Amino acid sequence: MITILCGRVAAGKTALARRFADQGAVVLSCDELMLTLFDGCLGPRHDETALRCLSYLFSLAAQLAEKGVDAVLDYGFWLRAERDAARAYFSSRGLAARLLVVQAAEPARLARLSRRNEGLRHETRRVYLIEGALLGRMDAKFEPPGADEHAEIFDNTEERPTW
Repeated sequence: MITILCGRVAAGKTALARRFADQGAVVLSCDELMLTLFDGCLGPRHDETALRCLSYLFSLAAQLAEKGVDAVLDYGFWLRAERDAARAYFSSRGLAARLLVVQAAEPARLARLSRRNEGLRHETRRVYLIEGALLGRMDAKFEPPGADEHAEIFDNTEERPTW
């Protein structure tokens, strides 16, 4: 099974992906791939490069699924077009994929983001700090999935949500 994680920044997608990994799934993260491959901010080429990385991860997810290994795409899939493209890619290969929307109540999400940023401020490895105007721009891009997308909802408001 391929799980497509959708949700805003700090909704808890990566934490949920780790839980899937604990159960044997392979987590494929666009952020991790980009932070590993590129030395600095890509500026206007960021979105194009992210889509190319995501295309590569789609291919890996398909290969894993064909071998019976669960894969989790930890990306965000903020735009309907991105979600549609993912579903079309896997469907065209006869592979099952589910859209799992990770959401959290706003106070919990913002508290989680604050803790995340504080924990990353002194990291020696490359990380994405998301705050202020950047958070506003990212949130503005998010298109909530419509009812016709048949998404499963995972409420990640609690620190340790029940599975």
